[in-house]
Amino acid sequence: MAKHERFVINLTCPECALNGSATWEETDKGNLETTIKSLSHGFRIGPDAEIHCADCGVKALVGRTLSRSEKKRPTTPN
Repeated sequence: MAKHERFVINLTCPECALNGSATWEETDKGNLETTIKSLSHGFRIGPDAEIHCADCGVKALVGRTLSRSEKKRPTTPN
């Protein structure tokens, strides 16, 4: 059995600042395709095959984390 490369990335919801991670693994096809093997609690794979926050439904940011003070703030009309 061939060894598969695994990749772990950070995820953040830009709406509620939920942080987590996703783990990908190479497929058996050997063509550099990957399959998501696990997601942190609070994230799901959406119908567009992108990772979304399960509570907000917003597409997760990949590669960085946010603190609650950095989360997206609603804008006020002028």
